[in-house]
Amino acid sequence: MNYYAHTTESADKSTWQLLHAHLNEVGELASEMAQPFGAADWADIAGRLHDLGKYSQAFQTRLEGSTKKVDHATAGALALVKHWTNTELEKAIARLLAYIIAGHHSGLPDYGTSDADHNACLRKRLSRTEHIQDYSAAYTEIAMPHAPKRFPIQKSPAPGFQISFFVRMLFSCLVDADSLNTEAFADPSRYSMRKRHKPDQQHISFLFQQLKQKFYSYRLATFHSPRGEIDHWRNEIFNEAIQHANAPRGLFSLTLPTGSGKTQVSLGFALEHANIHHLRRIIYVIPYTSIIEQNAQEFRDILGSEHILEHHSNFQHELHNEGTFEYETTERQKLAEENWELPVIVTTNVQFFESLFAARRSSTRKLHNIAGSIIVLDEAQMMNGDFFKPCLYALDELVRNYDCSVVFCTATQPPAAKLLPHTPIVEIVANPQQRYRQFERVDVHFIGKQNWNELSERIAENNKQALCIVNTRGNARELYHKLLAHSTADELYHLSARMCPKQRQDILHTVKARLHAGHPCILISTQLIEAGVDVDFPAVYRELAGLDSIAQAAGRCNRNGRLMDQGKLCKGQVTVFETEKGLPEGWMSRTGAIARRLLITYSAQNKSSLSIEAIQQYFNELFFYGQNSTIDQTDREGILPMLEENAKSMAFPFATVADKFRLIDSPMKALLIPYVDDKEYEQALAIGEDPDDPYYQGKARQLLTRLKSERFEIRTIMRALQPYTVQLYPYEFEEYRRAGELEEIREGIFVLNRANAWYDRKTGIKPYSQQSAAQELWIM
Repeated sequence: MNYYAHTTESADKSTWQLLHAHLNEVGELASEMAQPFGAADWADIAGRLHDLGKYSQAFQTRLEGSTKKVDHATAGALALVKHWTNTELEKAIARLLAYIIAGHHSGLPDYGTSDADHNACLRKRLSRTEHIQDYSAAYTEIAMPHAPKRFPIQKSPAPGFQISFFVRMLFSCLVDADSLNTEAFADPSRYSMRKRHKPDQQHISFLFQQLKQKFYSYRLATFHSPRGEIDHWRNEIFNEAIQHANAPRGLFSLTLPTGSGKTQVSLGFALEHANIHHLRRIIYVIPYTSIIEQNAQEFRDILGSEHILEHHSNFQHELHNEGTFEYETTERQKLAEENWELPVIVTTNVQFFESLFAARRSSTRKLHNIAGSIIVLDEAQMMNGDFFKPCLYALDELVRNYDCSVVFCTATQPPAAKLLPHTPIVEIVANPQQRYRQFERVDVHFIGKQNWNELSERIAENNKQALCIVNTRGNARELYHKLLAHSTADELYHLSARMCPKQRQDILHTVKARLHAGHPCILISTQLIEAGVDVDFPAVYRELAGLDSIAQAAGRCNRNGRLMDQGKLCKGQVTVFETEKGLPEGWMSRTGAIARRLLITYSAQNKSSLSIEAIQQYFNELFFYGQNSTIDQTDREGILPMLEENAKSMAFPFATVADKFRLIDSPMKALLIPYVDDKEYEQALAIGEDPDDPYYQGKARQLLTRLKSERFEIRTIMRALQPYTVQLYPYEFEEYRRAGELEEIREGIFVLNRANAWYDRKTGIKPYSQQSAAQELWIM
């Protein structure tokens, strides 16, 4: 009798995929994927046994049309646990592979330790054998393999974390191999679009040599004639970094002041390091989508779009004619989002780190392709916070056992070395202190508490062009309205997350144009502008926050060091203030209190409060505070202790960890806005149409109309609508919903009905009530 893994639309079973072929092919492919971290034999076993339960008669009947559900995933896990019992090592390995096999559809489960545990936990699934259909026919085609002889990992002080990480990596190999093999059988045209290559070192080396040549050709064309001292120093820094690229793989820090060309320096270092050490991939991990969009476009310009995957929720793939090079590139990029099979990945902190602690099949599928990469953490200070320690342990593990290098790239280095005392972190630039002095372009003043009237008058009277960054959306809106009394509509601008990304893009485009032309321009923004947004103001005001945030705000002031006063170069002015109501409790209050004291201390000593010395003192105090509280502030959810607690018995809470590891801990509700962008607005007026008409068919409205009726391309349309999305807190979302101001155009997908009434082209979505407006004064 033949046993099958997958069917076709034909009743002719000769066209169906034979089960033993699927298992052998998945085993081979998973083995290939695990080769870079020395676990080929482990992955091969998982691949060959993962669908053992499909040998049951019940499952074969299901393929023929039965609707009765069959648990086919637990069988392979049970087979290993039954057969590998000779030694404690065999038992341990059997349990680890059991997680992977049992969870290859539903996700990595918790092991479970008590009778009260959910039926989905591994312990219950392995004990409830009466629910597993007879799969003994498997042994007519599949031989039980022997257990691996060793764990291919170098030990660290956190063995439970290491082993659980290893399991996730193996799980990634299995689910990606399973997905690709199934796709190759069921949808060969889609599979062929991937243009997959085996991990051939010669091919990888040739590709990265080409990318390196493209990079240097670009630099030669762009930076052939330095414009003054700043560019001269930028070239010095670049050359120094490149000389360090031959250092052994490991953890690196690139501590450079804002404006010193960190993006170009880090990309050059990454390309050189990848070529020297035969690495497979460059992964840029960036906190904000605004920085990702900017950097990814620069990388496309330098290296070619076909090599770059920009992976985040706001990204829209452009449409191209089928059969063109651009069409094939875009289709391959869409597929690469599933498993990161492109040489340069640009993604978010959330996407990267949550994947490393995930349990679901779709989230973990990419993990094995991180092995053998150089990972650049741009604006690395943004890692600091509630999950800082687990994130650092994950990076350390990638270096220790998965042939990676990691670069912490930032102007304000977080205290990584204190949390990783057993792993050296190598500084790429020999004398960061000197570089900070060279790029010192601002003076910082702390003026204490200000009410909104005092602050708005100070900004308006002293500045033709100024940026003011505040901590909350409510503060941004309140200050904007105060400044309206001092400014005309074309001189004052507002930026916050109450505006959809497309509108923020329009605002930034206008602001940059006005700055470049020397026109009056005052911008009130939340901290979303702080990192990586290339604006250059002569004066910046910053509400009190952590010293790292103040340093980032200062990076938007006199950015290129070309500010003139009466024909001479001068410094920009950064003014730090407090509001009368103070800072929200928690992280903001802690960081602000330390920053306030250091601002006062360094000012009294006539020293820069943004020097490396000051930043190090700030992080040292913040780290000390976090370690001396009842809860470790760098691992708020206790992720690391959770993974160590029952590690000796290989009982890991995979699903629980994945649920608790959430970098964005916010139950925000997405709302789609039929926003008409500036270009559309002008075009409509030019032809006599009214763009404020609620039924005007701009791009967003057209996409929403399609979404209502579309049956198959929902995901594609939703991705295209990401730039027209605003996130609201649940209480305000419900206010809008109860008032009938939202339309549910598909299940769980809501649109703002009367955008002309509730969405302001200057400030975004209006607070529904005074209560909502008041609450936003305290919420970031």
